[in-house]
Amino acid sequence: MYDSRQWWGCLLNLGRPARTTLRFLLQTAVTFWWTNGDGEPRQGEGRSRDVSEHGAFVFASSCPPVGASLTLKIDLDGIPDEIGRLPVEVEGEVLRVEQCLAERGMLTGGFAVQY
Repeated sequence: MYDSRQWWGCLLNLGRPARTTLRFLLQTAVTFWWTNGDGEPRQGEGRSRDVSEHGAFVFASSCPPVGASLTLKIDLDGIPDEIGRLPVEVEGEVLRVEQCLAERGMLTGGFAVQY
């Protein structure tokens, strides 16, 4: 289980230009698939930090490499009980991968994806 408090090192966005798209703080389960350089299918899980209409940032212990094409499934919570969870599935490209020093000195990370 991911604890959002351990990600403060990734939340600072110093030196980056101002965003042109509105991002929504959404911490929910994310599953993603990509193919590695050897053509082998890979899968990972994580939690979103934020989501916009054009991209997202995902915290994960294993990240796809920059430039990888991937499929991302975001489980939207908070939907009325009659509907249940609403999974949104998109295809995108990894723009950057960040390594963050979390609690107890453990190295963790996340990645930005554009779809």
